[in-house]
This record gives sequence, structure tokens and C-alpha cells, in this order.
Amino acid sequence: MTTVTVRPYAQRDEARLRTIALQNFIEQVQVGQAADAEDPAAQSYLAHIIRIAEGDRGVLLVAEQGQQLIGFVCLTAPAGTAEGQEGQEGQEAYAFMSDLFVVPASRNQGVGSLLIREVEQCAREMGAGHIALRVAAGNTASRHFYGNKRYLEKFVVMSKAIDDA
Repeated sequence: MTTVTVRPYAQRDEARLRTIALQNFIEQVQVGQAADAEDPAAQSYLAHIIRIAEGDRGVLLVAEQGQQLIGFVCLTAPAGTAEGQEGQEGQEAYAFMSDLFVVPASRNQGVGSLLIREVEQCAREMGAGHIALRVAAGNTASRHFYGNKRYLEKFVVMSKAIDDA
């Protein structure tokens, strides 16, 4: 088995990242639909991921095995911590982790755990005392994964579609 390396995204990764980010988008948003990289929502999602990587408020880490990208995770720095400041009102600041994704063929092999370990180190370096993330209520596998990493469920977020009528 080839070693898995976790490292910051580089511009040379863009085409490979777009391929696996589209897989993530389809799994999360377009369940059961054919992949459509030209879908405006998919394009917006892909642009969002790239903006995190190219901006100064976050980091995008990729997991690479051989010449293949097999996973990624995004981390947005906490507000007001550019110089390692504490969050508002003396509270420890939260970094926000999003889009942890591992390609299906590489799941359950420790890749997600490697990405988590590295993103937690990045959060510490950003001055965060905590990491927050969102998981779909019905995504029991991810909830179990994060629970095993000592992430606690602290909030319930509810939503409702608003019709034009």
C-alpha cells in the first residue's frame, strides 16, 4: 500500500481537487443524480472550496496517495484570530471545519483520521481553541466518526424550505 500524505493544497492540484470535490457535492447535495460539473450549484461549491484554499482566512488540506488525491478538508480561521487573538468576550475562538471528504475506495483506511489530525494542528496554529463543524442529522456514519474523535454534538440546526406560494 502506498503511503498517504496530507499537505496543503497547491494550485497544481486544482483539476484533481475539482474531480473529487464534485464527488463530494453529489454525495451531499445531488444524491441519486448523475454528475454534472456544469451545474451552477456544483460550480458555486467548487469555487467556494478553491476560494478557501487561495484566501488568507483558511486552509485546504489534501490527502494524496501516489499521484491521486483521495481526500480533502477545509478549515476556516476564527474571526479576529489572525494574530492569535482570543475570540470575542475572552472566549476561546472556534475554527470551522467543513467538507471532510475521502473517496469511497479509500474510506475506512485511516485517511479521514489523518486529515482530522492535520486540520486540528492547523486550527491550533491559527489560534483556535475549538473546532466547529456541521453534519447532516441523518449521516450516522459521520456522526459516529466525529464522536470517536471526541467531537461533541452541541447544537441542533433546523431548516425549512420556503415556497413562493
